[in-house]
Amino acid sequence: LNDFPGHQPLKVYLKKIVREERVPHAMLISGKEGHGKLQLALGLATLLQCESPQEMSACKTCKSCLKMQKLIHPDVHFAFPVIKHEKFKREDTISTHFLEAWRSFILNQPWGNIQDWLSSIDGSDKRANINVAECNAIIKSLGLKSFEGKYKIQIIWESEMLGKEANRLLKLIEEPSPDTIIILICNNANLLLNTIRSRCQIINVPPFNDNDIEAYLKQNFDLPEEGLSEICFVANGNIRKATELASNMHINASERLLNWMRAAYTGDPEAIISWLDNMAQEGRQDLENFFNYVLHFFREYNLALTERSTDNLRLSNEEKTSILKMQKIIDRSKTEALQNRISESVIEIRRNLSIRILLMQLTLEMHKILRSEAHELVT
Repeated sequence: LNDFPGHQPLKVYLKKIVREERVPHAMLISGKEGHGKLQLALGLATLLQCESPQEMSACKTCKSCLKMQKLIHPDVHFAFPVIKHEKFKREDTISTHFLEAWRSFILNQPWGNIQDWLSSIDGSDKRANINVAECNAIIKSLGLKSFEGKYKIQIIWESEMLGKEANRLLKLIEEPSPDTIIILICNNANLLLNTIRSRCQIINVPPFNDNDIEAYLKQNFDLPEEGLSEICFVANGNIRKATELASNMHINASERLLNWMRAAYTGDPEAIISWLDNMAQEGRQDLENFFNYVLHFFREYNLALTERSTDNLRLSNEEKTSILKMQKIIDRSKTEALQNRISESVIEIRRNLSIRILLMQLTLEMHKILRSEAHELVT
């Protein structure tokens, strides 16, 4: 629990219930993306299985801790959304078939989300879920005796993707076998069936604060001080977004957006083709990240219009300067029209569409929106 930043009150609480042996048999760890839910669950599982805890912290050196560091402890089981495995029918595919890929993903992208996971297994354009076979596998594995740990622990990541299949786990959650702990992780507890949610102790995970994110980035990235503070401000408590920004995944996002809007506004064919040539080389996940940045930018832009100030915007100083210039030609009706179209593109980019054709179509639509009068956008 001490190996990742922030959330001190939660860590103190979890250590307390472990020390007092009051760990509930069913827990629901809920919070938005990038708040560290999975890392909290892994930290708790590590502490519970540790053979020599020191001051209610995992020792990191015992057999159990070493296995947890590699996510190979035989009594800590994982379930997560999967796509069809090439060797199995879709209805027969379960997490075990992707376990090696899952371990590699979490060890390399500890703050990754569902899109990152699917991208890592070439499933960005496929629908993932947690199916009936998975629920049956969970029931079977938790019905066995533990191999070497004090507990049998089941971690279900993105548990809202269980859907109605969650009811198959109802009896297991209500009447678990001795020393069994089930940890469900979700982004929105309201998407879980009430029959499941009501039987779990809910732990709400807040966003990271800027100081904790900054400390983490300093430890893991070589960034200038000003860059650090701007990343923390834009990330807004989402450590995944912060690490993504720090890894330069968005390093040119602002420049690319401004170049795109400039080319679209002027309608300059040379500038449009140059921008398209540059963007068409990006992978689908990078383009989705770019579109998400664009949506973030326009949300902040609308806030600036409402408050008539850029002081509270989660944007860099350079982006704030751009907003002040853009307000002369772009009103709220235009930004809302652009937001609607970009939101559709986030979905479209996940399909097997031509990236170049999609971007060209978007550019033409952006030209029309930017050049239009406000009343022309009202439908």
